[in-house]
Amino acid sequence: MIPYYGDPGYLIDAVDSVRKQTVSDWELTVVDDGYPGRVVADHLVSLGDSRIEYLRNSERLGPNGNTYKCSRLGRRELLCTMNADDLLEPKYVEIVSGHFRDQSVVAVQPGVTVVDENGGVGDSLADRVKRVISARPRSRGTIEGEAGVRSLLAGNWLYTPSLTYRAAAVVDIPFHEGIDAIHDLAFVVDLLLGGGRIAIDPAPAFRYRRHGASDSSTRARDGRRYDQEQRYFREIALQLRLRGWARAARAADLHVFSRLHALKVAVEMATAGDLSGARAMVGRMLS
Repeated sequence: MIPYYGDPGYLIDAVDSVRKQTVSDWELTVVDDGYPGRVVADHLVSLGDSRIEYLRNSERLGPNGNTYKCSRLGRRELLCTMNADDLLEPKYVEIVSGHFRDQSVVAVQPGVTVVDENGGVGDSLADRVKRVISARPRSRGTIEGEAGVRSLLAGNWLYTPSLTYRAAAVVDIPFHEGIDAIHDLAFVVDLLLGGGRIAIDPAPAFRYRRHGASDSSTRARDGRRYDQEQRYFREIALQLRLRGWARAARAADLHVFSRLHALKVAVEMATAGDLSGARAMVGRMLS
């Protein structure tokens, strides 16, 4: 599934990467959230590929709503909801599908290469931090239970658009309204709360595009991302305490890497001369 809104060129490249899979037994649905024009619709029709379906929402759902809708539309046993500006490596389906022979696995995190706006390999501070905080769980090969939830709430080191899920496991995942910036983390935490295991495979299979025009980057700069994160962390901490997972709840209370990210944005704003914005961001970080 591809929840789509944005540059048609990125989407066309994403679809092309799906069509280049070494395994041909797949279906792709592009769900257009009302992006102006017919470039994407016309392109998909021109491909003449019966495995590809195009749908257009009658009203905008936003990133969270459209991604959630996509999670409900899959018709296959396995489900991936990749971003419209990301790319699959040719062996993506081949790599991730093998892990689902283990019936306890509900999702697979494959190896990810981060690229910039132009497709060049990047290595941002955020990605270096992800490598550091994911070293221990990756060495185990799977995450599950309270330890897995605690790891992700301390700092979300997954690249969630790259994950493939067991479709049956996501059916009962609830929709979390008003947390567009962190809905992907909430989705995975709910899977772990349901008793599932996530397999970690280092084989490079996915290209994740990180760029300043992305929705998450925009939300980070104007503060919405941190407001949404704090609201989610408060809610999940309460839920975890009711379950008796005190250590995971404490990780939600502290959300260290979320605070550090806010500090980074504050420094960038101050450097650019936006002192009032920087002070507001520091206030969010300390709250």
